[in-house]
Amino acid sequence: MRIHVHQSDLLCKKGCGYYGNPDWQGFCSKCWREEYHKARQKEIQEDWELAELQREEEEAFASSQSSQGAQSLTFSKFEGKKTNKKTRKVTTVKKSSVRLPGSDQRRVMF
Repeated sequence: MRIHVHQSDLLCKKGCGYYGNPDWQGFCSKCWREEYHKARQKEIQEDWELAELQREEEEAFASSQSSQGAQSLTFSKFEGKKTNKKTRKVTTVKKSSVRLPGSDQRRVMF
């Protein structure tokens, strides 16, 4: 059994004169890199535009909210975390203290 393939079917789809490769959708390696690069740049541009749109929407939402209320909420969360951190440190130090044998003194382990 013989398979006949016309030479034009083997050439790069872009018409540069080099041979194409089925793994690269019929492009030669040079044209494939160019096409891939163009497609990748287009994706990156679309991602940037989407991120910009999202940032603008977030800014609009934030400005519609009471800035004083938002700042107060953020500050109260910070204070709550700070208090929890201090409490954990105190608890850790209490658990680490050890009574010395034959003494009324406590030794703190760090």
